[in-house]
Amino acid sequence: MRSVVAAASLASSVLALAVAGLVAAFQPAAAQSPTCGESPRDWCPAPAGDPCGRHRTVAACRADPACYGMPYRGESVVACILDERGFGTNCPTVGCTSTPPPKPRR
Repeated sequence: MRSVVAAASLASSVLALAVAGLVAAFQPAAAQSPTCGESPRDWCPAPAGDPCGRHRTVAACRADPACYGMPYRGESVVACILDERGFGTNCPTVGCTSTPPPKPRR
């Protein structure tokens, strides 16, 4: 009898973990960690309601004149060089937003 109770307890624990994993897997992209953009393979979400968030590639983002690139924030041997719309010329672009990049300090 104890083995039946133990098996049922184990099954309910595994089921709870599986459900929690599925819920986490289907969270919106905006729930991504604040470290998004530190890997060259990242594609970071735009803020909620940002119309440029619909673009899923650098080419689509660049083709929309209202959108700007999100620059790579990870480590690099040389500093990233960004064009006037925030697209990297020597490093990856990791997202698309309608917020312009900050002006470079001089």
